[in-house]
Order: sequence, then C-alpha cells, then structure tokens
Amino acid sequence: MLAREVAGALGCELGSAVIKRFPDGEKYVKVDSKVEGEDVVVVQSTSRPQDENLIELFLMLDALSDQWADVTAVLPYYGYGRQDKSFAAGEAVAARTIAKHIEVSARRFITINPHKKYILDYFKIPSVSVDASSLIGEYFRERDLNQPVVVAPDAGARDMAQRVADSLGCECANCEKKRLGPGKVITSAENISLDGNDVLIVDDIIDSGGTIVESAKALRSRGAGNIYVACVHPVFTGAASERISRIADELVATNTIQTEYSKISVAGLIADAVKRG
Repeated sequence: MLAREVAGALGCELGSAVIKRFPDGEKYVKVDSKVEGEDVVVVQSTSRPQDENLIELFLMLDALSDQWADVTAVLPYYGYGRQDKSFAAGEAVAARTIAKHIEVSARRFITINPHKKYILDYFKIPSVSVDASSLIGEYFRERDLNQPVVVAPDAGARDMAQRVADSLGCECANCEKKRLGPGKVITSAENISLDGNDVLIVDDIIDSGGTIVESAKALRSRGAGNIYVACVHPVFTGAASERISRIADELVATNTIQTEYSKISVAGLIADAVKRG
C-alpha cells in the first residue's frame, strides 16, 4: 500500500477512514483519525475504477477541510490527465475539471510524471510534478545489462528515455512511427543499430501496449539482445501486460498503480516532495 510506504518515509502516522457504499450506490467517507490543525497528506489512486476513486478523493478532501487540516493531495497517477485539452467544440477538458475539484479543499497538489506537464497550470494552488525516471535507472543499474541502449517507443517519449539513459550512463534512441494511411501506423527501428545490445524500452504510460510490442519486434529484428520494458504508470488495459511479457524478457513499473509488475516504489519521491512543501 503506497500510502503506508509514504507514511513510513515521512515518519508519521498512517491515518484511518471508513469508506463504504450506501444501498443506492452512493459512497460514504468518514475520517476516523483526529487531524484538526494537522498537516495531512492524502494519497489516492485514480486508476480503475477512475470515477469511483475520484469521488472517494473529493469526499476525503472535503471531510478533512471541515477539520481545518492543511491538506496536500497526492495523485501518483493523474486519472483523466490525458484529456488535457479540447480537440473539438463541446469537448470537456477533464484534466482541468479534476484540478478544480481538488483545489476546493486541498492547499497543495503533487503528482508523478503527468502525461503533459502543463496540466499543472490548471491548478490555482501550489502544484508539483515529480519525475520517477531516476528510479527506473536505479532499478536497472542493479541488472547486469550488456551494453544497454535505452529506447523510447516514439519521439514523444524521448525526453524521459534520455533521462533514464543519463541515469544509466548509456546511449539513448527512439523508434519512429510511420503513418501509411488512415488508421495504419507502423513502428520502425531502422535508425537504431544494435549488435546484441540489451535494450530498455521506456515510456511514461503503458495502456494497450500495442506501441511497445511493435517497438520490441522492430528492435529484435535490428539485433537486440535481451529486451526490457519499463514505465511509470502501468495502466495495462485489456491483455497489455501479457502481450508485452511474451516478447520482453522483463516488464517493470512503479507503484503509482499497483500491479504485479510494480517493482519500483515512488514512496520516497512523494515523501521528499511533501517535505519540500
């Protein structure tokens, strides 16, 4: 449980609350811990079921604000964060809506590697984005990798892949997507030369896993040795993790979303961000 780890890293008490559902389906939240006048950190998952977890968060923040607590809201994974702007008339900007609801009761906000960092601009309270790239690098420094190359599955993930590569002290590259027509995209690694090098494919979010699988296939055809895959947020819809595990030698994620592949804890990063205020 990430909240328990964060409490341990901060050396503070893990609070308790009652969360249940009424017969009509509505959620009920009651904070059991006495927090009047205290600094409180709320760590809440906003992965599946997103809507249910967000309602719990809003109710928790409201309950705490009634106790005059100084509240920091922590969303390790920013649910709805990919709906960050309007692409067509009439579309809601969900990332902005979530920010409006959080800032009603919280004094500060912390998240980890949002898909677009500018979503923090939607907050009118102090907000911080923490980068977990170094943790991925630290994890793979413990592996005996053969002349590793860190690879982004597309150009959009290159910056994060570069930070992981810098942490490992190795080369960085990115695959390329080519659009062949409406709905037809292929992933190419023609620009990457490998000779048995181990490859670490890195992305911030893995959802369906299709791009990762295609990248791994392309890299294997270019002479990759072992292929490792790592991400910060393991959304893993459908059979994503199974598909990736069939082609990769290891799949690793952080625990912003708890899965069987969440071998890297972000608790220390969150605790440090809280301490910095």
